[in-house]
Amino acid sequence: MIRVMVVDDHTVLRDGISHVINLDSNMKVVESASTIEEAIKKTEASLPDVILADIHLQDESGLDLTVFLKKKFPHIKILILTVEDNEHYLKQALDAGAEGYLLKDTSSDELIYGIQNIYKGNCVIPPSMTKEFLHSRYHPGRSSQEILTPREKEVLRELAKGFTNKEIGRMLYISDKTVKIHISNIYKKLKVSSRSQAIVYAVQKNWIIA
Repeated sequence: MIRVMVVDDHTVLRDGISHVINLDSNMKVVESASTIEEAIKKTEASLPDVILADIHLQDESGLDLTVFLKKKFPHIKILILTVEDNEHYLKQALDAGAEGYLLKDTSSDELIYGIQNIYKGNCVIPPSMTKEFLHSRYHPGRSSQEILTPREKEVLRELAKGFTNKEIGRMLYISDKTVKIHISNIYKKLKVSSRSQAIVYAVQKNWIIA
């Protein structure tokens, strides 16, 4: 059972999101909050597995909440759920430590899929935003200092698209175990500890083409 907390300052949206999540037999909304202070208190009390947080919380920032919670509770997965279809906010969310970023107009199935994926340790980004995010930071002339092997770059590129280890294995015709080995090597080479950090690092270094 995946235990979820929903943080949003709009009651109707918060209740609607909670209803969708509770329809899945493998998930349960254990808490909800509308402010950073309330979210922190309820996180400390209930220790959910996944937190869905909006970027804009009255006069507060869900990104500030993300930074605080990831420092204090690094094992809790955070999914930003927002109306901000903006590459700037996406980068800020990943830099803050969020494992995922979805838009509020996403379908119910995509929301459930996103929660499942970040719970498993994957990074979730809307495909449309992934392409924009990567293209906006790509410069064709820079490739000589790459430290990843061609296969590792293939794996990293598919990670950036939000695919799971199993899906990557099928696409690249390699086993799940081999994918895990490649991901482990990527983490070591880039000196990162999560998929979102690896993706941000690679994008900043212009190693990924959408």
